[in-house]
Amino acid sequence: QSEAIMYELVMAIATEAMATAGVGTDECTNGEFAAACRCFKKASGIFDYLSSTQLPQWLSKGGKIDNDALPAEAKVAVCEAFKVLMCGIAQQMAVATLLMKDGTPNWSLLAKLSLGISEQFKEFVSIMRSKASFTKTRIDPEFFTLMTFQIELQHSLSFYFHARHFWEKELEYGLGIAMMNKAISMTKTRDTPTSRGLPEIKSKSPLKSVEKDLNGVKSHMRIVLQAWEKDNSIVYFDKVPLDLPRDKVLSEGTQMMKPDPYELDVPEPVALIMPDSDNPPPPPNTDDDAELARQLQEQLNAE
Repeated sequence: QSEAIMYELVMAIATEAMATAGVGTDECTNGEFAAACRCFKKASGIFDYLSSTQLPQWLSKGGKIDNDALPAEAKVAVCEAFKVLMCGIAQQMAVATLLMKDGTPNWSLLAKLSLGISEQFKEFVSIMRSKASFTKTRIDPEFFTLMTFQIELQHSLSFYFHARHFWEKELEYGLGIAMMNKAISMTKTRDTPTSRGLPEIKSKSPLKSVEKDLNGVKSHMRIVLQAWEKDNSIVYFDKVPLDLPRDKVLSEGTQMMKPDPYELDVPEPVALIMPDSDNPPPPPNTDDDAELARQLQEQLNAE
């Protein structure tokens, strides 16, 4: 019976985490990126609580718990992975918030944040492969195709933002062109499932819904590159390096988002026995009832 109660408690907490992420998705769809960011950070904190506190406490008590038979959201490794995933999505919302502000954004910061997002998504996939491989086989493969798409796209956007930084801030025009070329090359469809690039968007793929937006991003990058190449050939005459200098390429991203702390509320214990006949329950507070009745009467009279 205690195991059944613990199972219900774990599933209730996991449901809260997924529902919170769902609210964040709705906020993102409505363009409320700051609110969405807060939701995903909260969801990350709930998954962190499950993986580091609630589930280990349950498993430490022993009992007849078949880990393989448990739902995905009731496994330590899966919750650990989703904690990282929610932080990555929260950071995506932070990037969207920065891009929505007036004025020229901080391109260097955006490059570091985008690379950090790619790293977090990669860490999520790594945890699922190494610690929850059995559960991974039970999840729709299209979900991990989406993760591959996100990892590569965010890495490409990091190069795009860094190219803008070098062109507009550092005035290193040749390097900016080289980095933009790198960003564009990373948005190409990969030749094989193991090669670099974006996964193929098939006719029935869920990624079909973002194909139009992706084509818009590619077109924008090409237009910017063509304008830069024209300006460089007429005005700046800056040498475009064939290979990107290692010291100019970001070695690691910035992972700014952290899970919001989550604590399980401990309710006051409720007596489950009948009151002793020698100590009858206190009478109802008739004074409060009389006051409410008086206020109601005054409202009726005023009408």
